[in-house]
Amino acid sequence: LVENILLAARIDNSVFSINKEECDLSSLTKEIILHSIHAFKHKQKISFDINPGIILRIDKNSYPSILLNLLENAIKYAPADSEIIVSLKQSNQKIILSVIDQGNGIPEEEKENIFQKFYRIGSEETRKTKGTGLGLYIVNYLVTLHNGTIAIKNNVPKGSIFEVTFYI
Repeated sequence: LVENILLAARIDNSVFSINKEECDLSSLTKEIILHSIHAFKHKQKISFDINPGIILRIDKNSYPSILLNLLENAIKYAPADSEIIVSLKQSNQKIILSVIDQGNGIPEEEKENIFQKFYRIGSEETRKTKGTGLGLYIVNYLVTLHNGTIAIKNNVPKGSIFEVTFYI
């Protein structure tokens, strides 16, 4: 929470920049999750579908914010004992990071707003969970700084897929 508030303030004051360096994104993604997962106190099964050896020029300091904010949202809104999948694949000139959950999903009319600062979906279910509405705002900003895109897809039969695409 504090990290997100401070990062949002740095973004708003235009004092945030990134320093890209080549790294093994596959290893970094697993390392970040395995190092941080205990802090989430999750009740879901976290699975990996990560292709090995994916190399990308990325800012190693801001990438954890992208990954962990997406994972935190999945943990917040997915039911206990469901599965959350973190996927990392390379396809042609794209690297696709996906966080897939089996929660209630996001209504179509809310999808265009969820990346706005302080925005939270207005359903009773989401209001019961704690949040500031900063996580997806930060993710969107950081992905854009990396010349990437983020999309929300429906996970059939239920849930959401947050898909970040980095272009090589």
